[in-house]
Amino acid sequence: MGSGGMVVMDENTCMVDVARFFLSFTQAESCGKCVPCRIGTKRMLEILTRITQGQGQEGDVELLQEMAKIIKDTSLCGLGQTSPNPVLSTINYFRDEYDAHIREKWCPASTCEAWSLPPVKTLVLCDVMPSDTRP
Repeated sequence: MGSGGMVVMDENTCMVDVARFFLSFTQAESCGKCVPCRIGTKRMLEILTRITQGQGQEGDVELLQEMAKIIKDTSLCGLGQTSPNPVLSTINYFRDEYDAHIREKWCPASTCEAWSLPPVKTLVLCDVMPSDTRP
């Protein structure tokens, strides 16, 4: 975060949660002067929190992208104008992780609190014993 900074992460880092972390920082640092930054980042943070808690819905990613564009275009200061960047970058480069959270209800990095194991397919076993041989 910031100019010239670099953050290194491995496959055990949930990129949706990273976006949520950085957005929570900028949301907390917002001066609150302009509505796009004050309310927009709060709404984006609520959506990201929902996604990391296993309550994401179809259309959330598109809504995040739309809100990010509005916030970038209409915020008064540099903080507001750049606050959606981590969300946009993670959507751009790690869209599959968003899809896993929303569609499969699974965190590929196994770090989100709502769940940590991949979805289990339920097997339905058929009754193969004839009814007259059951105990």
